[in-house]
Amino acid sequence: MPGRDWPRILTAVMKQAGGCMNIIFVVGNRFREFATNEGVRTISDIEGMIRAEELKHLPPDTRLVAGQGLREVDIRRIGKVVQRLARSSQDGGIAFEPRPVRAGLLLTHKYQLQNSIVSTPERLSDDLFESILLLDERSELMNDHQTGQHIQGMVLIEASRQMFLAVTEEYFIGYDDPTRYYFVINSMDAAFTAFVFPMEATLRYEIVKKRVDNRARMYFRIVIAVMQAGKCATRISYEFTAFHADRIEAKEREQAAAAVSFVREACQAQALSVEFAQTAENDDVRAIA
Repeated sequence: MPGRDWPRILTAVMKQAGGCMNIIFVVGNRFREFATNEGVRTISDIEGMIRAEELKHLPPDTRLVAGQGLREVDIRRIGKVVQRLARSSQDGGIAFEPRPVRAGLLLTHKYQLQNSIVSTPERLSDDLFESILLLDERSELMNDHQTGQHIQGMVLIEASRQMFLAVTEEYFIGYDDPTRYYFVINSMDAAFTAFVFPMEATLRYEIVKKRVDNRARMYFRIVIAVMQAGKCATRISYEFTAFHADRIEAKEREQAAAAVSFVREACQAQALSVEFAQTAENDDVRAIA
């Protein structure tokens, strides 16, 4: 569930286990460079261990923890295997820490589930919310390449954008409102102070200012802190407005038509300028001849 403090939770669990718990983070294959760290394995590594029936040979206090880059089918497969091993083990066997539910497509305005990269936001107070980063390595922002061990900054910006959509849709618009909304970003600012790695990261969303009395035009100024390893690694702020779609679409059509007209006239003027220059050059050549 959102808001989990993994360092505190894992420390508490390890104390209960006598401090000798074996934690293995499981990440997507695109994070293979990060998997060179001790206690990290790619999903391909784990699948190979499943096929070779090697998971049962891990220490009984081993905990597999879902990191970034995994698909839902990966989560289900690991969970089933671990459950089967736990039932057949006399000493409890290994365990698997899954992850929260991915936010639905209606909340994040996506058509494919792998492109929804945050959990369903949880409301902590009137103006404070939390989600967990849930990166699928097949997502639109990762299907080209992955550089280094950390998660790219543009992924975090997209996750924060999805969170403000999800919070607004879930808590300020609601499923019972059939009206279509159009979100417009007025301004955005991002500060990156530390790398975010492909383990669990929390997005803490705070509304600094809002005007929601007019549901046809709801304004928000918000700050999202991306937290990992007990500190804020990225801070992203937005000012945005949620309009009734019919209102903003008419304005968009007007601006689109004006832009097309301006650029068309500019292209025509450029073509005439080139034609005039060529004519003048030809006249100069004939004069010399």
